[in-house]
Amino acid sequence: VRLHETAVGDETGIALGRALGGCGKLTKVFISLEGTALTDQGGKALVAGLNRPELQDVDLTLHETGAGDETGFALVRALAACDKLVRVCTAFDALTDQGGQALASGLTRPELQDLDCRWNCVEIGDATAIAFGESLCGCLRLRKFTLGMAGAKLGNAGLNSIAAALASLPELTEIWLYLPGTEVTRNCVDDMERQLQRPGLKIDYD
Repeated sequence: VRLHETAVGDETGIALGRALGGCGKLTKVFISLEGTALTDQGGKALVAGLNRPELQDVDLTLHETGAGDETGFALVRALAACDKLVRVCTAFDALTDQGGQALASGLTRPELQDLDCRWNCVEIGDATAIAFGESLCGCLRLRKFTLGMAGAKLGNAGLNSIAAALASLPELTEIWLYLPGTEVTRNCVDDMERQLQRPGLKIDYD
């Protein structure tokens, strides 16, 4: 479902949530509502429909909407029912550390192989990154990790937590970090790259 930059809003989010709830054997979901009038009211209803036990691939883009912490909390509850997830891609820009921490903590999945979180939110920072670090330690089959926190209140402590977790993942082959406008220093990035350096692992940083 691609409805980005249209006039749709909460009523559409609610309707999509109801529709998803009727899909008993759903394995893959792609929804882009970027640049719409969606708020947490519709966001919560939308993501509640993702609690499908057979779901393996979730791609949810909510950039440039009003969907924030409440939607994040609801997404954690929904994904808790999905024990077959191998790929999760989420995009937010209205989260705070409260929602960011909850969502990051809820992404621990031993079977997860591809985790893509583009959370370019000015109100998240080290607390969310540290929660990511704790969560990633449980993603032992992860192969690809993408994190965008452009403009966030992220510092060296948060990135160090993520780096330590990534270093413990044996199957990781690709890391992409997009962190412009944060407080992360170049020295911290260099330290991370040295920590993670090993054959077969590609690291891209912007």
